[in-house]
Amino acid sequence: MSTIFRDSLGRAVLTAGLCLTVCRAAAADFPEFRVHEIARIGNQMGQTSLADVDRDGDLDWIAGCNRGDVWWFEYRGAEQWIRHEIGGRAGTDVGGVAFDVDGDGWLDQISGATWFRNSGRPRSKPFTRHENGVVAGTHDNVMADVNGDGRRDLVVMRDSAGVFWYEIPQDPTGPWPSHEVGPAVHGGIAPRGVADLDGDGDCDIVRSTGWYENTDGKGTRWQWHENIAGGHQGRFKNTTKSWILDLDGDGDNDVVMCDADAGGNDTGRAHWFENRDGRGGNWTRHEIASNKGDLHTLSVADFDGDGDPDVFSGEGPLGASGPQEKRRWFIWENRDGRGGSWQEHLILEGPRCHEGVAADVDGDGDVDICSKPWNGNLHLFLENLLVDKSP
Repeated sequence: MSTIFRDSLGRAVLTAGLCLTVCRAAAADFPEFRVHEIARIGNQMGQTSLADVDRDGDLDWIAGCNRGDVWWFEYRGAEQWIRHEIGGRAGTDVGGVAFDVDGDGWLDQISGATWFRNSGRPRSKPFTRHENGVVAGTHDNVMADVNGDGRRDLVVMRDSAGVFWYEIPQDPTGPWPSHEVGPAVHGGIAPRGVADLDGDGDCDIVRSTGWYENTDGKGTRWQWHENIAGGHQGRFKNTTKSWILDLDGDGDNDVVMCDADAGGNDTGRAHWFENRDGRGGNWTRHEIASNKGDLHTLSVADFDGDGDPDVFSGEGPLGASGPQEKRRWFIWENRDGRGGSWQEHLILEGPRCHEGVAADVDGDGDVDICSKPWNGNLHLFLENLLVDKSP
C-alpha cells in the first residue's frame, strides 16, 4: 500500500515500500535527509536505541512494545534492515536502554524491570531474559554513574511510583539494589537528563520543573530544587524530554527541554535553560521554538558538521502543527554556536515521530536519525546527506 509524505518544500511524494524522499532543508548550507523505511511492525513502542548489537562496526536500531516484544534491526545498508527478536514481555512502558550489563563486551537490552542478555551471537542465538526488581512500567530509563564508583547505574522514572536508581550487582541476574530519589512526573529525565548540574563532579537529575541534587555524591541523599520553568499544563502535566550539556560553551552544564505529551496542537515548545551561576541556583530560559505539537523526541547533536550542537525533535501522538494533522520533524540549527540564534529546518512532514534517536548509523561521519510512532508501526531511517557518498 502506498503512503504520501511531504518533503520540506511541501511537495507530495508517493511512496511504495521503501520511502526514498529527499527532504530539502530551508537553507542551502544545511544538509538534506533521505528517508528510508526500516520495517512495519509493532505498536505502542519505546525503548529506542542506536547501538552496535552484533559488533560489526555499525549501529543497529532497537525498539520495543509497551510490556511486549523487543526487537533489534540489523543495519546492512540504508535500504536493508534485518529484524531479530530480543525478547518478550518487557517490564516497561516506554523506557529502555542498550547497555553491557554483565561486562562481557556485548550490548544487552535493559527494559525497565527486565533485561535481556546478548548471547554473543545475536543473529542466531536468542537473548536470555532476566528479572531485576526494577519498578515496572517505567517511562524513562537512563544510564549514569550515580554513586561515583566508576560503574554506571540505571535511573528510572514512573509517575505512579517515583524516581529511583539501581546499582547493577556483580551477578546481574539477581535483584538490583534500589535507591529512591523522590516524586515523579509522567516523564522528564530521558534521554540525557542525568549529569552534573552544580559543578561538584557528581550526577544530579533534572525533572521538568527542577532538579534533584545529589548532596552526598553517593546517591543516598537528594535535595529537590524547583527552579526550572520547563513544565506545562497538558494532558500529562509537566512531561518533557531533557538533555543536559554545556550548550553555550561557558564550562558548566545547561539543560535542553521540549514539551512531550502536551495534549494539543500548537502548544509544544523547545527551549534551553542557561545555568547562570554554574551551580544550578539560577536558570534563564531561552526559547528555541514554540507553537508545535507533541514533541515526544529530543536529540542534541551536530547535524550540520559546524562543531556546535543542534536540536532535533518531531511531533508525536498527542498533537501536530502541520496541516491535516500531519506530524512535522524539525532540526533547529544553532546558528551562533552559543544558543542565542536558532534556525528551524523542517526535514519531514507526515508520519508520526516518537522517541527518535540520532547517531552516525552508516559510519560516514554525519549524524542520522531513526524513529517510529507510538500508535502505529512505521520505523524510519533518515539518512543525513551532509557527507556526499555519491561517486
